[in-house]
Amino acid sequence: MDSILVAYEMTLIYVTESIIFCGSYSLHTEHLLAPINKTPPSILCIHTNTILSLSSHFLKMDRNHSRRQVNAMKQSLFDQGLLDEQFIQLEELQDDANPNFVEEIVTLYYRDSSRLISNLEHTLERNPLDFNKLDTIMHQFKGSSSSIGAKKVKAECTLFREYCRAGNAEGCRRSFQQMKKEYAGLKKKLETYFQLARQVGPLETAFRPK
Repeated sequence: MDSILVAYEMTLIYVTESIIFCGSYSLHTEHLLAPINKTPPSILCIHTNTILSLSSHFLKMDRNHSRRQVNAMKQSLFDQGLLDEQFIQLEELQDDANPNFVEEIVTLYYRDSSRLISNLEHTLERNPLDFNKLDTIMHQFKGSSSSIGAKKVKAECTLFREYCRAGNAEGCRRSFQQMKKEYAGLKKKLETYFQLARQVGPLETAFRPK
C-alpha cells in the first residue's frame, strides 16, 4: 500500500489512502509501508480535506515571509537615502491590472538614461569643456532620475550642475564618476527588490517606509 510523507519543520503528515495521520513522530521507512493497524502510536487522525488547509497555511506563511523581505529591503533603500517619496507614489499607482508598472518605469529609465550618460562622457572628453552643454544634458538626466525617486543620483546631478556653473572641470569629472557609481548601485539593488516584489504582488508592495 503506497503511503506519502509530507514534512514541514517538526510536523509530520502521514497519508494512507483517504486517511491522514499527523503528529510530531519520527517515522521510519517501515512505518511508511506498514498497514494502517501498525500505525505508530500517538498519531492523530485527521480528515483528508485538512491537507488543503495545511497547504494554504504554509503557503501563507511563505508569502508573509516574502512580504517581510520586500518591506525590509525597501526600508533599507530609504534608510540609505537611495530613494525618495516619488518611488512610493509610483508604487501606489500599481495594481492588479499593471502588476509590474514600477519595474517597467525603472527599466525605461535605465534604458533611456544610458544615452544621456554616453553624451556626458563624450562631452567631458573635450577640451575645453562646454559647460553649458554639460549643464543642459545633466538637467535632462536629473529630471529622469527624479521621476523614479533616485535620490542620491539626483543629488549628484545637482552637484554636477553647480560645478558647471562655477566652471570647475575637475569638480564636474569627479561628481560625474560618483553619479555613475550611485546610478549603477541603485540599478543592482532595484533588480533584487523587483525580483522579490514579483513574488508578493502589487498590493503587498504598498508598504510606506518609516
